Amino acid sequence: MLPLQNETPCVLRRRGKRTLTPAMLEAREELMQSPSDCPDKYALLNVLRALPRTLGLSRNAYLLLLRMVEKTPVESWEMLKTPFIYAHNSTLMSWTGLSLTALRRAVRDLADAKMLVPCDGRNGQRGKRWQGAEGEIQVGFNLSSLRYRWPVLLEKLEEEKRRRSQIVFLRDAIADLNEMVRRAADASGDQVIAMEAARIMRLRRGTEQTDTLTGYYDAMKMLLSEVQMQVMPVDKSAENTTLTAQNDINCTPEAAPMDANSGTHYTDRKNNQTLNVVVAPKRRNRIETMRCAGQGDQSDMGEGRERSALRGFKGTAMFYLSVCPDLRDLCPTSTPSQAELVNAAEQLSGQIGISYQSWRVGCAILGQFESAVAVIVMAARREHGETIRQPDAYFRSLVDRGARNTLFLDRSLYALRDLHAVERVDMVPPPSRMPRFRSEKRGGMRT
Repeated sequence: MLPLQNETPCVLRRRGKRTLTPAMLEAREELMQSPSDCPDKYALLNVLRALPRTLGLSRNAYLLLLRMVEKTPVESWEMLKTPFIYAHNSTLMSWTGLSLTALRRAVRDLADAKMLVPCDGRNGQRGKRWQGAEGEIQVGFNLSSLRYRWPVLLEKLEEEKRRRSQIVFLRDAIADLNEMVRRAADASGDQVIAMEAARIMRLRRGTEQTDTLTGYYDAMKMLLSEVQMQVMPVDKSAENTTLTAQNDINCTPEAAPMDANSGTHYTDRKNNQTLNVVVAPKRRNRIETMRCAGQGDQSDMGEGRERSALRGFKGTAMFYLSVCPDLRDLCPTSTPSQAELVNAAEQLSGQIGISYQSWRVGCAILGQFESAVAVIVMAARREHGETIRQPDAYFRSLVDRGARNTLFLDRSLYALRDLHAVERVDMVPPPSRMPRFRSEKRGGMRT
């Protein structure tokens, strides 16, 4: 049976010689081209040490690669020079502590991953490695292939940084929820929920999978909601009892507060600059009622707050999903509410490199929705190609500007809206200019 012409290249097996795979052949052909960059030895080592599980190599192959790079001279990584390793199998075995079989398997893994190019003797046989003289074929391992893998290594490093930031964020968020669950469980006396929260706290340290940590975070939120449902009626009755007792003891006729019949005075002076309220004449707790109503009303999407960083910008949920496509995968529905947008932005902040402590500070100073919008703006800018080198420091600077009332998120949102409108116009195909017969309008065919 004849082989097909479009068949993929198979493994080249040679009796008594090294078996060559398509990846090894591609790595050899790659050495004939100039690399895009020539990193120095220690920069390459730092990147490799930061990616122990991301390179897709076995543990023995990863350790062998590190030892090979460490043993090369520093000047060999300069431009127009070749980083080459000369070592016998016994020397490589002493460097890594591997057996001969494990060493050969590790070299095979590195060659298939195009991390190095094995250079055999003149006859192509696998033998001892020795350093050839000038003009002769050098037998050993050529590490120049790492220069061609350098852009990919940098991309994997950025992905690993984002993943680690998200892991730290989720772990801190679970710990924060655990503190609230523990306090509520102690108040209600529910030890089952407290033990389950402690179990989740132990499990979060044993994994680095973001999906697993997200599941632990959701489970901790469910525990918090359950324990709050149990504590809520107890807290209300205890609070009412305490307030009644204090009023009976402290409220004497000589120091009684003004009631509705005594007439409450009007005032235009605001002792609290963040509270723009005039006290009504026939309501004792008018200020507290309006304050609680302002905290409970979440339908204004954050625009009603005084000195808000949004400056009155009115954006729908679909608008935020359109300017930040990464938010769609984190929202449970296609039309999320404000609370769902805030939760999705909280998870997105961990993905782009914002720590959980910075997120908490931003929610305390700017507000939850304003902090979520700041995260959405940062993610949208990264989506359009802008570089944010330190996302956590950048977010803290936004929070600091918001505290000084110099943050204008509405300007960024208007710019994103205009940019999104331009992109939509560019995506619309041009109208067809095919002629339309008059007979088609009348519903008949013209012959």
